[in-house]
Amino acid sequence: MLRLQLALFLIATTAFAQFSPALLQNNSYWGDGKAELNIYDAQIARYGIPRPTEVLHILVREPFDPKQLVKPDDANRPDAIAVLKLNQILHVPTGLYVYQQMHSNFWRVDNAQLLKFSLTSNDSCGNTFKEARREGDRFAYEYHTYWDGMADGKENVSVPANGYFYDELPWLVRTIDFAKPGAGFEVQLAGTTINSKKDAFVFKSAKISLKSTEREIDVAVEHAGGVDHFILDRDFPNLLREWKAADGSHLKMKRSLKVAYWNYNKPGDRERALADPMLRHPD
Repeated sequence: MLRLQLALFLIATTAFAQFSPALLQNNSYWGDGKAELNIYDAQIARYGIPRPTEVLHILVREPFDPKQLVKPDDANRPDAIAVLKLNQILHVPTGLYVYQQMHSNFWRVDNAQLLKFSLTSNDSCGNTFKEARREGDRFAYEYHTYWDGMADGKENVSVPANGYFYDELPWLVRTIDFAKPGAGFEVQLAGTTINSKKDAFVFKSAKISLKSTEREIDVAVEHAGGVDHFILDRDFPNLLREWKAADGSHLKMKRSLKVAYWNYNKPGDRERALADPMLRHPD
């Protein structure tokens, strides 16, 4: 039994060692009051068919109320903690109707733990809201859907020591310690929650491996559903340039901005921001 416990500890330690908090905790990059706004030309699979659309990934550091797990009105509250938020925003046409979905992750800056995630989903048939909040080594998961037998509910989701959720991957792959040898490592991975139904989170083994060129790093994640490839810039901040998902979805970056996007809310502001060279990451 002692040997088994030691082996499990070593596996978990190896997995954790591959992810670094350095980018998450980089104050010069995230402490400027601006967000990283990445615009992707995308094909998102729905009903087994890739649908052309545009996807936004927005990453921003912000204060967080540790009790309510929301952004406080007073950013200088003494009990506020810092989190990095990733919003994945999808608007997917499917024939006569459309899927409109946003998934949000919130990672604590001090320890890099996922603190909360939530999803809103509207597929022109009904509304769904799902949320999970960390409570120690588990998440309190709550769902409200329009599907029979899963209208409302709550349950606890236990997370293994090296367990992650699929929807963390667009960020997690950027935090790999690329200075370490690229022999690959394993994690426990649960499936995506970007759908309109109640989730059954099952953590299964997934292998992560790397291939590098002078300009890019190809992070392959081999999981129960197939293989995803994440193409990153080799240089800081290791932007996600392309994502080829196992389900046939495909994202390719059109533009990356560093911008206080909430100030760009007037007619013509999108075009103005995209045309401003001072807001662009270099291609």
